[in-house]
Amino acid sequence: MDEAKQNEIRSWLQKGLQDLKSADWLLRSPYPLFNAVGFHSQQAAEKFLKAFLTWCDKPFGKTHSLVALVGECLEFDESFQELRDAATTLTPYAVTARYPGDLPELTIEEAEEAYKLSQQVWDVVIDLLPPEIRDNLEKS
Repeated sequence: MDEAKQNEIRSWLQKGLQDLKSADWLLRSPYPLFNAVGFHSQQAAEKFLKAFLTWCDKPFGKTHSLVALVGECLEFDESFQELRDAATTLTPYAVTARYPGDLPELTIEEAEEAYKLSQQVWDVVIDLLPPEIRDNLEKS
C-alpha cells in the first residue's frame, strides 16, 4: 500500500480519535453536555468506518448514515454485522442532536451508550486494519 493511502486512512482515524476524546471529555466534564457526546460519538464512528472503506478502496460519498456505511463495510468483512445496532443508535446523533426540537436531550445513560458504541466501532475497525496503519495511533 502506498504511503499516500496510508496517510489518508490514518487521517480519518486520527480525526475520529479526536471526536472520541471530545466525547469522553464532554461526558466526564463537571458540566457534561450529553447531546454533544452523542454528536461526537457518531462522528467518531463515521470516521472510523470511512477509514476502513478507504483502506478497501470503496468510495462512500458524503453521508452521515452509519447504517449505510456499515452496509458498505459488510461487503468486505462480516465482522461489521455486530455494528448494525450501534449504527442504528448513533446515526440520528449526526445532525438531529445539534438542533432544538429535533431530538430530546440525551440522558446520561444514552450519552454513555453512544460513547461505548463508538468505541465498539473503533475496536472492530482497528482490528481489521493492517499493522502499518495502526502504528503511531493512540486511542487514549
